[in-house]
Amino acid sequence: MSGEEQDRARPGRVVRTEREPVEGAVDDEIAFHLASRVSELQRRGVSAADARRLAISEFGDIEASRRELAAVDRALRRRRRVLTALDGSLQDLRHATRSLRRAPTFGLATFGTLAIGIGALTTMFAIVNAVLLRPLPYRDPARLVGAWHDMAAINLPHAPQAVQTYFTYATQTHTIEGIGIYRETAANVSVIGQAADPQRVDVAACTATLFSVLGAAPLRGHLITADEDQPGAAPVAMIGEGMWRSKFGSDPDIVGRVIDVNGVARQIIGVLPRSFEIPTSRIALWIPLNLDPANPPPTAFTYGGIARLKAGVSAAAAERDFASVLPRAATLYPRFAPGVSTQQILAQTKPRPILTPLRDDVVGAVSTTLWLTGAAALLLYLVACINVGNLALVRFDARQLELAVRQALGAGGARIARSYLAEIAIVALAAGITALAISGAALALLGSKGPTDLPRLAEVALDGRCVLFALVACSCAVLLGGAIPLRRLRRGTLLLNRSTRGGTAGRAANRTRQTLVAAQIALALVALAGSGLLVRSFIRLDAVHPGFDADRVATYWMSLPPARYAKDTAIVRFYATLLDRARALPGVVSAGLTSRVPLVPRGFNDNPFYVEGATSADEKLPPLQIFTTVGGDYFQTMRIPLLAGKPFDAMDQQREGDAIISSRTASMFWHDSTGRSAIGKRFRVLPTSRWYTVVGVVASTRDSSLMKLPAPVVYFPQTTYTDPAQRQTARTMALVMRTQSDPASLNSTVQGIVRALDPSLPLFDVQPMVAAVRASTARLRFTTLMLGAAALVTLALGALGLSGVMGYVVTLRRREIGIRIALGAAPTTVAAATTRDAMRVTAIGVAVGLALFAAAAPFARATLFGVAVWDPVAVAGAVLILLAAAMLASWLPARRAAQVDPAEALRAEA
Repeated sequence: MSGEEQDRARPGRVVRTEREPVEGAVDDEIAFHLASRVSELQRRGVSAADARRLAISEFGDIEASRRELAAVDRALRRRRRVLTALDGSLQDLRHATRSLRRAPTFGLATFGTLAIGIGALTTMFAIVNAVLLRPLPYRDPARLVGAWHDMAAINLPHAPQAVQTYFTYATQTHTIEGIGIYRETAANVSVIGQAADPQRVDVAACTATLFSVLGAAPLRGHLITADEDQPGAAPVAMIGEGMWRSKFGSDPDIVGRVIDVNGVARQIIGVLPRSFEIPTSRIALWIPLNLDPANPPPTAFTYGGIARLKAGVSAAAAERDFASVLPRAATLYPRFAPGVSTQQILAQTKPRPILTPLRDDVVGAVSTTLWLTGAAALLLYLVACINVGNLALVRFDARQLELAVRQALGAGGARIARSYLAEIAIVALAAGITALAISGAALALLGSKGPTDLPRLAEVALDGRCVLFALVACSCAVLLGGAIPLRRLRRGTLLLNRSTRGGTAGRAANRTRQTLVAAQIALALVALAGSGLLVRSFIRLDAVHPGFDADRVATYWMSLPPARYAKDTAIVRFYATLLDRARALPGVVSAGLTSRVPLVPRGFNDNPFYVEGATSADEKLPPLQIFTTVGGDYFQTMRIPLLAGKPFDAMDQQREGDAIISSRTASMFWHDSTGRSAIGKRFRVLPTSRWYTVVGVVASTRDSSLMKLPAPVVYFPQTTYTDPAQRQTARTMALVMRTQSDPASLNSTVQGIVRALDPSLPLFDVQPMVAAVRASTARLRFTTLMLGAAALVTLALGALGLSGVMGYVVTLRRREIGIRIALGAAPTTVAAATTRDAMRVTAIGVAVGLALFAAAAPFARATLFGVAVWDPVAVAGAVLILLAAAMLASWLPARRAAQVDPAEALRAEA
């Protein structure tokens, strides 16, 4: 038989031409079966060619069988590989667990470090994710914008809407699908048919279009409709989920129930979910504005606005559209306020429409604080990972002999690496679980003790994304902690005869450890310097005199509903009686009334100030002043000094045209901070309103924030109209009392006086003035505490890392140190050399840290007060603290080096 015929006779030639790992084994198996059948047929007397042809025909479709058998073989191989990998992983985990039991110090140190680092980072991620990253809970939130005005002519870069501008934009623009406006207020609310005391709740008066613009969906009932938002419509209201659950016990039949809102019976038509935080999370009740476009009420720029852009329209294009139609407001709605035309207001204020992403309006200035705190948490996490890397490197060096033996016995590099990483993975997983518990406790504490003005606080929670983030943080910690030892493992074969006498490898490992410690110190310096700047800012802010004395002063707010106090005389009579009874209480030094308490975000009422004889008022709107109604001994109670003139007369002797101004107002208009030049001068609130005469000048107060300059304030007696546009006497007032002792002891007594005068009247915002001052700095205090805690933990980890590295260096150089001492070196010299090495590493870390701080410092400028970003006290203090910590951390290793016994060291290395 020729070679070609022999080749054709091989059964394998029928089924394959090339061999692959899986297909090759299948082909061999098919070829074996065919060959066996051919041999059997030949023994029966069948020729070779016929036997081969018959065997193939009996076998059937060889290619189909080949594919099926190959698929089965691949599945078996995959299953075998998975089982092998699982078995190997279980072996690695068992080995890692036994190894960690033999090294509890390493395990506990790594666990504690990662638990703190991952816990801090996960907590900040939960906050940043909920507040800054997660989309707003409204339909297509990317197209929602806040509608504002830039009034550079009167220094108002973020002015709200007026009714006239709202109607103009709603009817004349072409780039938006709709616009809604709202105004924050408050009301006395009680449930009709319930005996519970009335409560003061925050209310949003809004247009029905606000809900359609946002795409809101109610939990119960329906949203406010256009028919319910018409003048003369039946009074209705929507309540928030929090109020529904707390006040109504989640009543499923809530729709249709009636509540009393400032004396008006309103029917509840729906419940909004807790995630609906427009305009703020404090709002518990929404009522329609009931505006009449044919007769808009006299008002000012006091309404927040939200618009929805049409698909594909940019905010810049919509701004141009708004700007083009704004002049039409003067024609469509010519009357702005009594005696003031819309054309005059537009000419004086020169408003320029601006549209900002709604998320920016909701988040506000808190974004800077959160990003800064998040950066501090990230620094802490990085320092923790670096510390774990250093611990892992020391652990790797200590296990050199064990790992070398395993390698010599046939363990591959991948198997050794997997076994080594398993140790860190076990600790990191336990630390991650603990970190989630730490994060949950921290978030619960934030909800109860954190800043009350933090937006979207109800959305902050440990959800699946936070758990996934913590898992990623654990994985990164494992990789960062094992990267350097595994990199050394890849460089070559481990040596069985490796000792601790030094050598190139030992010096390289030591340099790596020192580099990691220098990185820790650099990051610690950034955190320390940043927290130092905030501490300095807080000290400067705490030293600012607010212009009044808050000690032993308490405020009690109340609001008289128009339905029961329709006449101004009834309002004045109520407050006069209240004031007389409050003064008669034992321990009360003085008492007064005010519609605006400094540093309290309530009762803000700013208006222009038209000075008699000023010619520029016709062309330019005068600077806005804060209008405040006061009564009784308000200035004496708050200890606001009278600089010139006289205080208001007793309430029954007051003259309606009298006014008192702050020294800031006197300086602004008469350039005299003493106020003497302002006495007797006259001004108007509107160009056509009555004249008021300045009878006194008092010291300025920090009205809105301790971080801002004193505001210009105009004080009116309680019998005067303080809102000339609506001509109504102030109904919402605060009783201010100064007592000889803690004013909180009189809270129940004051409550009893108010109930005796009007049982339906609730007290609200009852607090000492020191609490109001403290609340004004709550955000800075929160940021300072968070950064300070992160800086202290970062410093501690850096010091521990430095101490550990220097202690390990002493162990490695024990023989060398013993020889030096045996040759006559003084122990103090050896200790000094060890300390020098530590301080050299510290100096490198400080230099790198200063460079990092120079790059990061400008981002913290917005949170500082009275302190430069390169404040020498904060930066130098951070450097000195680091140097002191480094000296302390190097002291114990240096002491150990000085106490090395030469004989013992030499015997140990023999």
